[in-house]
Formats: sequence, C-alpha cells, structure tokens
Amino acid sequence: MNAEFHYYAICFLCVRAGFSEAEAGRVATSSQYVDNAIHAYEIDDGRGAPYRTQVTQNYLFWDQTTLREIYLPFHFVPGESERAARERRDGRAGRWTVTPDSPLAKELLVRALRTRDLFRIGIALHAYADTWAHQHFSGRLEEGNAVDPSSPLPPAGHLQALRAPDDAMGRWSDERLVPELASVDNRARFLAAARKIYRYLRTFLGRGFEDEELALDPLARLWRESSGDMSARIASFAVDLDVPAYDRGSWLAAAGVRDETSEEGRFAGYDKYLWLKGELARRALSGDGLRRIRSEGRFAGSELFLWNEAARAHRELALELLSSEGLA
Repeated sequence: MNAEFHYYAICFLCVRAGFSEAEAGRVATSSQYVDNAIHAYEIDDGRGAPYRTQVTQNYLFWDQTTLREIYLPFHFVPGESERAARERRDGRAGRWTVTPDSPLAKELLVRALRTRDLFRIGIALHAYADTWAHQHFSGRLEEGNAVDPSSPLPPAGHLQALRAPDDAMGRWSDERLVPELASVDNRARFLAAARKIYRYLRTFLGRGFEDEELALDPLARLWRESSGDMSARIASFAVDLDVPAYDRGSWLAAAGVRDETSEEGRFAGYDKYLWLKGELARRALSGDGLRRIRSEGRFAGSELFLWNEAARAHRELALELLSSEGLA
C-alpha cells in the first residue's frame, strides 16, 4: 500500500471510528511515516549523546539485515503458510509468505492498541494493512515471489509486480494463484482491510460497529467511482472525505531536522526516484552513512522522537514474536 491507504484511508477510518482530528492525524502520520523513514539520522540535540533514528523502509537492497530489521517487522509480516499453499497453483508456500489478517500481524496490532500509544498504533496498522496488499509475497529473495518468469528483476518481495499490489485501484493478474483468485482487484482487498481496521479501532474506543456499512460507504464509493489517477483520488479524500493533506516534512521540521528530503512538502504517493536518490546519497557519504543533524534542542520530546521510540518498540516485539515462531 502507499500513502493513499496508509495515511488518507487510515485518517478517514480513525475519524469515522471516533478519534479526534488531532488523534487521527497522529495515527495516520505514524502509519505513513513507516514508508518515509528511509534515512538513518544521528541527531545532536545538545542534551547528551546523539540519538540514532530508526529506519523502517529500504526499497533497493535486499540483504539479511534489511530483511530482519525492516521488511519482516514492518512490511511483510509472515502469515499462515498452509492457507497460502491452498491458494497457490503449485500448492507450495514458504514459512515467510504473507497472508491477510494473519495471527502475527494481529498480535502486533493488539499489543500496540493495549499500549494506547497513538504512534505505536499507527505503525502496527501499517504492518497489519500491508498483509492485504502483500499477500502471497514474502520479504525474502525467493522464487515463490516470482510473478513474471521473463522479468529481469529479482523475485524479492513484490518487486516483479512493481507497484501493482500497492495501488488501491490496481487490477492485475497473479498467475501464481489458483484460477478463482488469479484476477486481483485491489479495491476488494483494500476494503476488506479497511473493514477489519475499523472494527479494531471501534473496539479500542469501546464502541460497537453496527454502523460500519454506513461509516465505510464514503470510502467504498470513492474507490468504486474514482478514476485510476491517484492524484485525483487524493484530492477527493480532501474535498469529499475531509482528510487533511499529508505533509511528509512536518515532523522533521518541527524537530529541527532539515535536509533535502524534508524540504519537499506534501506527498501523495511514493516516488522510486526519491528512494534511489536517498540511497545514492547515503552511499556517497563517508563512514557509516548516517546523516548527522543538529536539532537545536527541538528533537527531544518531539513527535519525531516519540515515533522513533514507538518504531523501536514495534520492531523489538516483532522480532520477539518471529523468534518464538522460528522466523527471525
């Protein structure tokens, strides 16, 4: 999924569930920032030892560290391999294959909800929602991810499928699956994710979800009636669903962190050229590749700091759960 779901749909669902606008914005920004935290910063706040931020996305290089620290905890939480095998033509699935609404992803979300930390909840919602978009893929480099035998791209994650699994309006063919599942309409997948998330949010607030059809209808209608142009749909979220625009640089600026990526302002989707630019810049730096920043005393206690603490806690719990299943 991209910002259309991780920020805009999540913000809409939070407000519909009963969160205040400020609370909904914090949860939704926490969810989307998982895809934006592609740089490691070492931040000198002038108040002690520098703070190293948590990286939660890397789009370019699959290695064991990236797999363990980023993909498995935040984007490709392993699911139910028996279910995945039943839904594949070859009847085989690895232990790391993602399935929607899987036990590990639910456990991460439930544990986050118990903390009542809105940053932690947003991060767990990102991982949980991705179990719908990334179903039948794993965060590993393995043949089970191959959707196109002629592709020059390696079968890492859903790389061979490019953006298709993450687009809310995407319609594509996954020939790895049994015939009745091979024709994929992401709107159905994303609405199923939205329905489950709405129920979790309502339960968290101590409310029922008898009105879920009425609550979810505007979102369903937007995806049913809109064009394939994501920019137009993002505008519809703002105009029709009253969701404020996502500003990818707001938390960085408020925390006193400024670099070339924090100047880019509002952000509707994702841009692989930006990812490449960021990785090349990282590699061009000497030493460990950290971006060293002086925040002039604004980082400690900021939303960026609190999000990083939540991301670290989410990762530690995910690795603990994965280890208990022999998957870490």
